[in-house]
Amino acid sequence: MNIKLFNDNILVSELQDDMIINGVMTRYDQDSPYMFCEVEAASDEALNYVSVGDIVIIKRYAKEEYLSGYYFISFKDVRGCIPNEEYNKMLGGE
Repeated sequence: MNIKLFNDNILVSELQDDMIINGVMTRYDQDSPYMFCEVEAASDEALNYVSVGDIVIIKRYAKEEYLSGYYFISFKDVRGCIPNEEYNKMLGGE
């Protein structure tokens, strides 16, 4: 998405996949306090920490809806970043 962001803002899309955690299939839970998101765009400041395409874990209540399925977040609300390969493993991929 071609958008210029300012301050520490990041544009993300929520990932709603079922996952395998500790060998147990875990269904997507829209009431979970956390969300897995893919980074769609980021401000220059946030790009010091994340890249477009990264998978981040955020506090669900910290998002602001932009367009259907896209949200603005502040980098300070990112709880972690996991490699795409690790996320794919959580989906049952190799």
